[in-house]
Amino acid sequence: MSSQAIIRSDAETQDLIRQTAEGNQRAFEKLCLKYEKQLLHVALDILGDLEIAKDVLQEVRLAIWNGSENFKRECKPFSWMWAIVQHKSMDALRCSLRAAGCAERASNYCDVFSEKPELDAVISEALKKISPEHRLVVILTYYFNFSQYHISRIVHCPVGTVKSRLSNALRELRELWNTPFKLERLSR
Repeated sequence: MSSQAIIRSDAETQDLIRQTAEGNQRAFEKLCLKYEKQLLHVALDILGDLEIAKDVLQEVRLAIWNGSENFKRECKPFSWMWAIVQHKSMDALRCSLRAAGCAERASNYCDVFSEKPELDAVISEALKKISPEHRLVVILTYYFNFSQYHISRIVHCPVGTVKSRLSNALRELRELWNTPFKLERLSR
């Protein structure tokens, strides 16, 4: 896409946002249709679940409708909408973590591997002995199956920091390991 097409597209989009702010539903629908795939992709990248991403996209549409009058014309329209979808997606991710009890489990050292109760106690004791930052990364990785990218978004740190914390946590857990059980996932 040429720079002229991008400028024209931004001007057209800004006009659609202006019309939306004036209550023009047709302009709002055109605006949403124009960016629906890109915004859904952003939500899907963050959430990793298509159905939740679609739900978030509905919230984004509402936020665009309600916030269009506050749009600053010096901003890039897609950047403005991208920030909305990112914010709404992170809210949805935090809500799903709260619903799953992740924060409570991480901070209260509750049992995280409930498939084998005898192993549960050993893991809980080992997790109590490592730092909260390391513990949270282990729980998000192995219990909730989040990618390192998603964990970095949740704990607000770079992916490299997540990798470092996970590596250090696994090293610490290996040193603490005093049981006949072997966890394949922890020995990777």
